[in-house]
Amino acid sequence: MDKTGLYNFNNRVTISLFFTVMFLVFLNIFTPLRLITDGIRYLNILEYLNGGLDKNSYWAHDVLPHGYPWLLLLIHKLNLLGPMSITIVNILCTLLSCYMLTKILTIDNKYLFFSLVMLSFINIKHFTLPVSDQLFVLLFITSIYLWSEFFAGRKYYIIPALLLTVACVFVRTAGIALLPGIVFYIIYSNRAKFMASKRLVVLISLILLAILVFIIKLSLLETKIDYLRQLNLMMMIKHPFSIIDRFLLHFKEIGELILNIPYSKLMGIIKIKSFDTAQYLLILLGVIGLWLFFKAIFRFKLFDHFAFWVFSTYFIMIFLWPFYDTRFLIPVIPLFIYLFFSYLFKFIESSYVKIIPLFIYVLLGFISLVYSDAISLNKSFFLNHYGFDPQLTNKYRVHFKNKHNTGCKPAYSITDENVSFLLEKYDR
Repeated sequence: MDKTGLYNFNNRVTISLFFTVMFLVFLNIFTPLRLITDGIRYLNILEYLNGGLDKNSYWAHDVLPHGYPWLLLLIHKLNLLGPMSITIVNILCTLLSCYMLTKILTIDNKYLFFSLVMLSFINIKHFTLPVSDQLFVLLFITSIYLWSEFFAGRKYYIIPALLLTVACVFVRTAGIALLPGIVFYIIYSNRAKFMASKRLVVLISLILLAILVFIIKLSLLETKIDYLRQLNLMMMIKHPFSIIDRFLLHFKEIGELILNIPYSKLMGIIKIKSFDTAQYLLILLGVIGLWLFFKAIFRFKLFDHFAFWVFSTYFIMIFLWPFYDTRFLIPVIPLFIYLFFSYLFKFIESSYVKIIPLFIYVLLGFISLVYSDAISLNKSFFLNHYGFDPQLTNKYRVHFKNKHNTGCKPAYSITDENVSFLLEKYDR
């Protein structure tokens, strides 16, 4: 891609920043096993794959793709599966995905770029979780790189590109964004040929026909594909203005990404009486951030590059999703951070507008890192601050006591006491 570059900070400063960030990030390898709903589901799928659950169990029919549990199974077979290996894999996947993006974009200050991505509170929150997101990002961005090389004329890249695309979808259903990205890029790249022939008319007609069939068959498809059911597209068709509510949710998420603080924390800091100041501030920042993001795309002329079409497809998927969860932004965090700060430092003249957002982002990132380290290193702090479910906290409290007990360890049932079973088996 064209050379855009981040602001040219002193190299020693950015190298020092990077190693400081990485030291704090790697302290999280000492965390207890952090469980959330999807993490529990992945570990139970692992138990099924490993023969701990039969084909009649709920987990044998879980709708989550099984790519990540297969990785966990491989680590388990090596007798290495635990919170340390899970965290190391997530950290390395994030770093490697950033590196792969530097193979697509020409990034002047790689150390600063890596540091900003690793300082995102969204990434920090997920480094320690047994979920597929960081692995998916690596496969997703690497697939984009391989397809870019293929379209650049290196035809022998087609086999690894296809294999990684399949692996990407096998890890997360959202990997399907690669396929329409490929189609859109081919159409865009050959637009002159299409415009000069009747093929364009035929293509548009086929696309419109496919959209019509999709709408007619939507109810049937929703019963077959869980992802479509959760999208609840019929609601948008029947009530078009409901899309505004979805957009506001995702503007809020992007606002969190830019400010680098979750809504739940910001709400407690700036709430004015009953007025939800935090929510409206984040929505406003999200709108501004997305506007600058697209301004950067135009200024850096990214339309001619394959990556633009895939990331755009993924963004559309995000904005159609009816649920609020910053986790879905993880695949676009590296690109968004790069373009956002690159645009600020290349095209904004005011020093305050350049430095203040970066300073706030980095400061809050370090606060998130220190907070996460405290959860990882101090069990009392963990019990008081991790999660919002008192029942889960109590299970951790019992589990920590069991770890200090040198006598017989309790045996839990995987079906009746599932969380306690997983903690005793995998928190080691």
